[in-house]
Amino acid sequence: MDRVSRYLVMSDRTYTDDTGVPVRLAYSTRTAKVMAVDAATARALEAGDPAAMSPAWTEALRSAEVLVPADEHELSAVLDRNRRASADRSAVHIALLPTSYCNMGCAYCGQEHSRGGLTSTHRSRVRDRVLRAVNAPATRRLRIDWFGAEPMMGYAVIRDLAPRFVGAADERGVAYTSVLVTNGSLLTAGKIDTLIRACRVTHFEITLDGPPEIHDEHRPLKSGRGSFWNIVRTVRAALDEPDFQSTHFNFRTNVDAHNQDGVPRYIELMAELGFARPNVSFSIVPVHSWGNDVSEIEVSKQNFADKEMLWFRLLDGHGLTAQLLPTTVKKVVCPATTLSSEIISSTGNIFSCSEYPLVPAAEQTLALTHIDRAGTEPVRPPGPFDGWNDEIEEGKTWCTDCVFMPTCGGSCPKAWHEGHPPCPSYKFNFQDRLDLVASQCGLRPAAGGAPGTIR
Repeated sequence: MDRVSRYLVMSDRTYTDDTGVPVRLAYSTRTAKVMAVDAATARALEAGDPAAMSPAWTEALRSAEVLVPADEHELSAVLDRNRRASADRSAVHIALLPTSYCNMGCAYCGQEHSRGGLTSTHRSRVRDRVLRAVNAPATRRLRIDWFGAEPMMGYAVIRDLAPRFVGAADERGVAYTSVLVTNGSLLTAGKIDTLIRACRVTHFEITLDGPPEIHDEHRPLKSGRGSFWNIVRTVRAALDEPDFQSTHFNFRTNVDAHNQDGVPRYIELMAELGFARPNVSFSIVPVHSWGNDVSEIEVSKQNFADKEMLWFRLLDGHGLTAQLLPTTVKKVVCPATTLSSEIISSTGNIFSCSEYPLVPAAEQTLALTHIDRAGTEPVRPPGPFDGWNDEIEEGKTWCTDCVFMPTCGGSCPKAWHEGHPPCPSYKFNFQDRLDLVASQCGLRPAAGGAPGTIR
């Protein structure tokens, strides 16, 4: 016997295409799949009556986990799936800080930066720890993040270590991916070439906080110079290299009260500059506390969600790519919830949370261990958020009853522990996102169609 999943969101609008057939959108948060269902199936879903559905629809909805076994406890099923993923030792994720220094002085940053790269001793210990993880019998996939401060200030370290990791992974047949999280100001054509070819960086995460004058004020270089045009010209040139078409570039915009009004002009400019490419995406996110107080500049969740839909429509209208709906479920919400992930600070401290390195109080008191004391076991020590799925099941957050929990995973255990519920913006504008998805699929609101309800 089947029943309708509790993790289902139905569009509150009926749509139609040129044939005139009315449909509703059904989104399963258990599988992050969206489906257009006919009116009869939509009514059966809202009534919780699987018996009223055709056999063809029943099979499709089971596959999407819109229909689930009647005797299944769904919360436990989802959390058990998450626990298995968190216990999986085959996928190793290590984030490395090659320096403690950043050449920018962003006001909303909570880190404390100091000059100096890794000592040769520290570098060798980092190398050995990563290589032990690569060579662990269970390892099948390795992801290395170069993180900061500003990792390009430690480019020599990346250039030294990354090829060793790549070679070891290739030798063992371990799948290798790598993400560079950078402000972009120190990228050059030659360095991008080396990062992609020799260091096998597969994804660049670059921050631009608006059009030139706003970005340069919001994210000032410590030298006093601007960085916007250097960043966009360098990346734009790289996009024309045939060998780089499989490398992904994402532009992230951190939004607060000071730059939110500049986002539309930024979107239009990026389109004019030719960033409507299949390997380029855009993410616009609210500024949040990084161990510091940003309450005076934060944009409220609902206000951000309302503005976000304007930005999504502009991005879509200009052919720029952004993720409207989650396309994968969050089995492992972040490195903090699995022993297979860790962050090694430039200080040598090992953390499970990426927001702790270079934050003075966290560096002093919240490290799990130091690399000098980590031993030879290629698994990080237990951390404060390893029991996150248990906390959800015990009802310590409202994630327990939230329809979006499978795709969100609770978003950020650290924020919950600090009393700042980190619910994603799509929780506040999901129906508007479904409208835009429908439009992208060639659907339009049906004339006189009665709105439905959200489960």
